[in-house]
Amino acid sequence: MALAPPAPRRALLAAIIVAFAAAGVARADVTVRATFDRTRVAVGETADLGVEVQGAQSSAVPEIADAGGAAVSYLGPSSRVSFVNGAMSASVTHHFSVSATSPGRLTLGPISVTVGGKRYDAGTATLEVVAGRPGGGSPGGPGGNQLRLELSAPRTTVYVRERLPIRVKLMVGQVRVTDVQYPTVPGDGFAVDKFSEPDRREEQTPDGTFQVLDFPTVLTPLRSGTLTVGPAEMGLTMVVRGRTRRGFDRFFDDTFFGGEQRRIEATSDPLTLTVLPLPDAGKPADFSGAVGAFDFDVKAAPLEVAAGDPVTVTLTMRGTGSLENVTAPAIPASDVLRVYPAQQTSAGSPSAAAANVQERTFEQVVIPERAGALELPALRFSYFDPGTGTYRTAAHAPIPLRVTPRAAASVPSHVIGAAPAAPVPQPETLGHDLVFIKDTPGRLQPIGARLYRSGAFWLGEAAALAIWLAVVVFDRRRRRLRGDAGYARFTRAGREARRALDAAKHALRPGNQTGFYDAVTRALTDYLSAKLQLPPGAVAPAAVAAHLAERGVDAEVTQLAGDLLAHCEEVRYAPAGSDDGDMERTLARAGMVVRALERERRLGPPLAAALVAAVLAVAAAAGAAGPASETPQTLFFEGNTLYGEEKYPEAIAAWEKVLHAGVESGNLYFNLGNAWFKTGNVGRAVLAYERARRLMPRDPDLRANLDYARARSGDTEAAPLWARVAFPLASRASSDELVAAAGACFIVLMAALSALRLLPGAARAGRAVAAAAGIGLALAGPAAVYRVATIDSRTFAVVVAAADTDVRFEPSASGTPHFVSKPGAVLRVLAERDGWAQVVRPDGKRGWIARADIAEI
Repeated sequence: MALAPPAPRRALLAAIIVAFAAAGVARADVTVRATFDRTRVAVGETADLGVEVQGAQSSAVPEIADAGGAAVSYLGPSSRVSFVNGAMSASVTHHFSVSATSPGRLTLGPISVTVGGKRYDAGTATLEVVAGRPGGGSPGGPGGNQLRLELSAPRTTVYVRERLPIRVKLMVGQVRVTDVQYPTVPGDGFAVDKFSEPDRREEQTPDGTFQVLDFPTVLTPLRSGTLTVGPAEMGLTMVVRGRTRRGFDRFFDDTFFGGEQRRIEATSDPLTLTVLPLPDAGKPADFSGAVGAFDFDVKAAPLEVAAGDPVTVTLTMRGTGSLENVTAPAIPASDVLRVYPAQQTSAGSPSAAAANVQERTFEQVVIPERAGALELPALRFSYFDPGTGTYRTAAHAPIPLRVTPRAAASVPSHVIGAAPAAPVPQPETLGHDLVFIKDTPGRLQPIGARLYRSGAFWLGEAAALAIWLAVVVFDRRRRRLRGDAGYARFTRAGREARRALDAAKHALRPGNQTGFYDAVTRALTDYLSAKLQLPPGAVAPAAVAAHLAERGVDAEVTQLAGDLLAHCEEVRYAPAGSDDGDMERTLARAGMVVRALERERRLGPPLAAALVAAVLAVAAAAGAAGPASETPQTLFFEGNTLYGEEKYPEAIAAWEKVLHAGVESGNLYFNLGNAWFKTGNVGRAVLAYERARRLMPRDPDLRANLDYARARSGDTEAAPLWARVAFPLASRASSDELVAAAGACFIVLMAALSALRLLPGAARAGRAVAAAAGIGLALAGPAAVYRVATIDSRTFAVVVAAADTDVRFEPSASGTPHFVSKPGAVLRVLAERDGWAQVVRPDGKRGWIARADIAEI
């Protein structure tokens, strides 16, 4: 049996200190490095040198002390953002174009960067330069000179935003390939249109007959300077042995009996362009960015109208070049014309874009205000012609209008003196469509990151509870010390015994044997009397040994205490002479007894050690790094621009890149839902809206669009009445909001209860705060538990099939249909098996649906 109650105060306080120390976050230093995008290039070929500055959002342009005889030009910076456990870190990479003039080993540097006034060394960068072509079409590459990929353009000098036709040509000789993918042309500073269907032909070369796939597209430079395009890359499968076939049957044969297939990446040489800026000289005031050669046409209809009737003016720009973000000419308002802003009605056709022909059509409504002969003023459209290197302006002549007086409105007959008839109110007809997309991405966070999954959150809650427990222990001990004299004496016994033994050292001198042993005996008697709850007269060697043995004290300590008391009595009452050495040993043995008995009551360290281990484990989990992601903001705004241009598939692709980067937001899912709905995929739209609703359940635009999508799909949703009554906050706040509110109320409640213990004078205010925090916890806590248990912890899916889908009795295409689920219907997933999912709908009916027809929320 222990001598004292468990958990000493300092062990618990040490655990709390360790908990708060473990929650600290380290700040990364700035680091720099310089790397080439490849290790081997040919003479005259350009390579990209990237100098990455990690831990800073901006820096000065890096300095290269020695270019090694190569041509080096600065291209510009690019940024990258990483999300680590909800915190954002940034880096910037400076890109240089490096072109070697002779073969050999090229070393650039040393390279240094200045960040925040401090200079950092990035070291050197090394590149091997060879005389031959190192790309995939070289003799040493896959397929040797019988498999080549070429990237070409009709010219290498272009203007900014000039649309330049380029071609990626795959040449296949005496090798077999299959599973040919469309090429990709990576790089910065330009945009590449989608590749159209390739042109297939046979071509004679000095190396033999080649089967050729020619992929055309159009490239648009977005900045001036030297631009490195590519190298173009194409994935395909090459068969390294097997019987030979001729023609395109061999080219696309995916069997190749007896052949061994190997997946490879064909790579072309990069293409270097010199991009000229648009000149400032001669730039018209109304130039809005059109680059190319265009025709401009203006039409108006009707040409004879009554005053107050609308006239539609149609403006069409068509030609070879770039009309991206062009602003349409507009008829200005005047005292005789009321005008409305021009609206784009057509962005051309895919076939026209493939032929490098762009077309934009705008319509403007004009209303003549008075009768008579009027003219719509002349309109001008200015563009830059890269063929001549000059600005041109296409003008259209004024368009005459004949405006007749407005017809008089018919007046209903009435009887003089009679009350006029009240007008019959007509019901207002309202349109119904989607609420427009969100302009900003909102709060981006790692996908799936929720507050209740955060170790740091639970560490804070545990710290609040630990502080309150420590205050309770401290307060109970303080009250007991005040009201229980025996307990106070018990608690102070060890400290007073050590003081008494220290005082006995002063009596440790020759000739003072009686005084010394009196001091030691008094210290031991007072200590054991307090610890064993014995009257001073009952502290005898035999009684002390018996009491210590009953309480489970170690036998050696028990024997030592009894022998020491007996020795002190013997020397005091039957002295045999002075022995200074025996006095020193007696003092040492008395200190040993006190220390040993004090250690017997320390039951707290195992509990404290367990608490510290748990705190460290939670802190380690909280500090785990989340996935990195690419810069999401630019992709989000790019998707918004494409959506505004009614390029809904492209907008979807841009926004899904944000998701592939590992981050999400309610606004992002909202915009995705709009784009999916515009493409006619109601199921995918409902899926995106449902994902958005988990992050921003109170958004009125989201609620309106989700209801509209459900109405179009014929699906309905109704939460159980008992859930809406019992947990009113569960449908009005997200899981993170409810968990955060409950956590904050819990911390405030613990702080108020601690203040009630420590500050009795503030009892009234403490009780009010504790009551308010308790009410908040009672409202938010159950709602958070209900939402997490019924929504976040369960697997829900949305039917994303294009048409109504059968839910069958068994996981088989031949199974009997049980019921039909419409696109956009929300189902709960119970199990999965062999490409099928067992689902249940809100009314309890369950069955099996093809896994490809649903997507999890």
